[in-house]
Amino acid sequence: MQDEKPRVLIVDDSRGDIRIVNENLKDQYTTLAATSGKAALDVAAKDPKPDVILMDVEMPGMNGYETCQKLKANPETSDIDIIFVSAHDTVDEILAGYEAGGTDYLTKPIEPLQLKTKIKIAVENRQQRKAISSEKQSVEKIARTAMDSAGEQGVVLDFFRNSFTAEKPEKLAEMIISAIDQYHLSCAVQIRFDDSVIDRATNNCVVPLEKELLTRLKDHNKIIEKGQRAIFNFAGISLLIKTINPDPDKWGRIRDYIAILLDGATNKLQSLIVSQHVSSLVLNSNYALEQITETQREHKKETQNIADRLLVRLESSFHSLGLLHDQEEMLINLVQDGVNETLTHVEKGAEIDNSIKEIINKLQTI
Repeated sequence: MQDEKPRVLIVDDSRGDIRIVNENLKDQYTTLAATSGKAALDVAAKDPKPDVILMDVEMPGMNGYETCQKLKANPETSDIDIIFVSAHDTVDEILAGYEAGGTDYLTKPIEPLQLKTKIKIAVENRQQRKAISSEKQSVEKIARTAMDSAGEQGVVLDFFRNSFTAEKPEKLAEMIISAIDQYHLSCAVQIRFDDSVIDRATNNCVVPLEKELLTRLKDHNKIIEKGQRAIFNFAGISLLIKTINPDPDKWGRIRDYIAILLDGATNKLQSLIVSQHVSSLVLNSNYALEQITETQREHKKETQNIADRLLVRLESSFHSLGLLHDQEEMLINLVQDGVNETLTHVEKGAEIDNSIKEIINKLQTI
């Protein structure tokens, strides 16, 4: 029976390191091994091909980056996820790995749980890519048709028109991906909304290196171009174009349109943030008003109780005071007038509450 376990190719010039990794993976995965870049190319090209390759960076002869580039240049092995294993964790190392075609990285010494987690993500991403391959081809065909009919400017105009319907940042991210897809470009977008981070990509799979790059470079230049990739940084939104158009004139136009599109997306994001804050304000104000109303209700009730008790004590003291009937009525009326004035004051407070409620309702409508 064919082995159904995902296949992991371990590439490392140290046989000891290969044994350690193999011990951690052999129960869940079918493991293969290569001690050089050249051997890795041979093993990866044979069927059944590996689902994931753990690639050591520093190897004699052909290093990990060079090996990865050759694997990605070969149509037979280009879709295999490659996780780099390096002793360094700098932005330059991450960029080098991503430029070579890697999808993730591990820092030595390898922690077993982290190793299994990253391999699991890579396997799931590859399976998802396979599952949506035919669907993606259909979407790309529709996008090309839309691009031909609407034109490059039409993409931006359609985005602006549709963005008004986005009620959540997740929907805004999906709209950005859809718009960029009409330029025949693959991308990943990150939206930072209050304390949350939303990541989306063209194929629904945002690889860890893409998230890392978008996060680390969000405060750098507004537009960064490096090799065949570009990153756009706007307030709260970062966009990674994975492969720019090879025609420099066409790319120049599209780059400008993307900047305009993201500028509009940023304004929409700000309106969503304001809307969320207003909603929170309305909820908090409603709760506070309910508390105030209840307090005033209790205050009015207690005021009436105090007045009633005062009148009872006053009437019971008349006999000892030796007052005339007219004098007793005068005192009772004075006390009752004071109570009525107090209750009227409380009612005016309730009128103010109603005015505040109207303001809250208007905010809620907005």
